[in-house]
Amino acid sequence: MDYIHLSPRLQMVADFVPPCACAADIGTDHGYLPVWLLQNGVIQSAIAADIHAGPLANARQSAAAYDLEEHFRFVQADGLQFSGVQAADVITIAGMGGETICAILAAAPWLQQQGKQLVLQPQSKVPELTDWLWRNGFTIKDAALCRDAGKRYLVLRVLGQPAVQTYTVEQLLLRRRDPLLTEHLKEEIRRQTRARAGMAYAKQTPAAELAALDARLSQLQACLKEVQTWQL
Repeated sequence: MDYIHLSPRLQMVADFVPPCACAADIGTDHGYLPVWLLQNGVIQSAIAADIHAGPLANARQSAAAYDLEEHFRFVQADGLQFSGVQAADVITIAGMGGETICAILAAAPWLQQQGKQLVLQPQSKVPELTDWLWRNGFTIKDAALCRDAGKRYLVLRVLGQPAVQTYTVEQLLLRRRDPLLTEHLKEEIRRQTRARAGMAYAKQTPAAELAALDARLSQLQACLKEVQTWQL
């Protein structure tokens, strides 16, 4: 049997999925991720869900191409709004904007009630997503970076339980000594510095907002200094 090969971005998501009976892939597109998880014995069954009929048809074709149709359930639905999704042990959401992921999770309060495991790979609005997760009863357990087609991507392992202690994404990446952390930090420092300059120029930004941004910049710079000690 031929084995499917994933892009670096999807492979990083797959590597974060723990062995389990069933995984639900939300916004499955071509269904490549659940096919790989099934072929490699990570999961026993998959739910492939997408809001659009076209991507779901593509996922069916992928399952058929690898003779895995009997292990799939295909669902056309908006996010997690369909019956039977709560049977999934792990839920993956990859390739969507952070704001869309927030909306999907906010509409499914049972995620916290059942302490579900999530693997999230946002395409944008990463700080907004991570802040939302901490504020809304989720715990970010781990994070990793990869590069795919010249772009850097982040994956998060999340648990539907309130955090005993919160961490920044950078602290989680520091803990695993992620090889792309230096690059991430320098870009984030540049972004936050530009934002700080814009706020100062406007002269109407509340002092509390400026103080919060200064604290964030200080935290990022301290993290960068620690990373640089790895190379000494």
